[in-house]
Amino acid sequence: MKEKYSFSNSFKCFFCTYCLLLTTYLCPIDAQAQILNDAVTRQQISQGLDKMYSYDFRESAEIFQKIKAKYPQHPVYYTLMAIQTELQYFPLKDYPAQQKVYLAYLNQSRALAETMLDKNDDDIEATFFELATLGYLAAFDADNQEFMKAVGVAKKAYSYLKKGLSLTDKQPEFLYSSGIYNYYRIEYPETHPMIKSVIWMFADGNKKLGLQQLDLATKKTIFVKNEATFYAGYVYTKYESNSAKALTYNNLLIDKYPDNLLYQMQRTEFLTAVGRYNEAEDFAEKILKQKGVMFQCAGTIFKGLIAEKGKKDDKMAEALLLKGVKMPFDERFTKDYHALAYMGLARIAKRAGEMDKMKEYAKKVTKLAEYKSTLAEAKAILK
Repeated sequence: MKEKYSFSNSFKCFFCTYCLLLTTYLCPIDAQAQILNDAVTRQQISQGLDKMYSYDFRESAEIFQKIKAKYPQHPVYYTLMAIQTELQYFPLKDYPAQQKVYLAYLNQSRALAETMLDKNDDDIEATFFELATLGYLAAFDADNQEFMKAVGVAKKAYSYLKKGLSLTDKQPEFLYSSGIYNYYRIEYPETHPMIKSVIWMFADGNKKLGLQQLDLATKKTIFVKNEATFYAGYVYTKYESNSAKALTYNNLLIDKYPDNLLYQMQRTEFLTAVGRYNEAEDFAEKILKQKGVMFQCAGTIFKGLIAEKGKKDDKMAEALLLKGVKMPFDERFTKDYHALAYMGLARIAKRAGEMDKMKEYAKKVTKLAEYKSTLAEAKAILK
């Protein structure tokens, strides 16, 4: 990563989170909007998304094509196909050719949205798709370490995000984005004090309200139900240190989409955290069958943690954890897995009486970890 820009890592991480929450809007906000007012199309979108999250990409694409035929000048088709491309070729950064396809869909979606806005500045549905497209473009730049570009794109979208905060009563689909924002706006500066000098520019938040909205989003939404459920588990593990609660959300996803790799990876983590090691190992083995380095990294690390905590085999655990941290991590999904691995290595070193090595590993944890429980354990071991 180039360091010619003087952003702190904390600001980068907050902004990545901010860009991420922008990418998950998938529903217009006005009852008069043509897509939302079309019950048949709403049902088609719901069916298409179910097929997509089940990795039945051919069928989902066919459903989305029917929507395009009905609304040829509407951005909805291109937004849906961009989402599908990202999921089908995940992680997208490993597929340069598909990145171009992804960006082409997003740019076409934005062009159509702007054409609608040129005709009517108050077109709520066009405004939504402009917001959604800007969010995906900002997240794409952030994932590719282009933080200055991400900032520029996301600034254009921020005013639309603020509108959504007051619209949850009118449109439940905004519960997810508002919940994530309300929670992170308070939690992030608490966890990352360096961000306090710039966070004032963002609208106020409310952690308790954020959690309530996030939970409601898992029950009341159609279009963002899966994203809300996934990130509810993420928030409860990462910041609330409540993996048992997190697992209840993941149960919903795995029951409906048992073959979804991201949901399997999340389940491996949560099962390991609550001590259900045999079940966790079964999912770790499934992940290890995938070719992508991200899944290999995750599977190896969780096998190592299971060996340490479940099998009490420090030798096997150390070998697996050292192997795992040699693999590159994904900033969004597996960075904290490296921190978990180094924490495991620190515990192993402590049991072996290797105090210098223990401190070395624990210091690496403090540089990588976002999880409150992991940071607390690392700081305690360094005292």
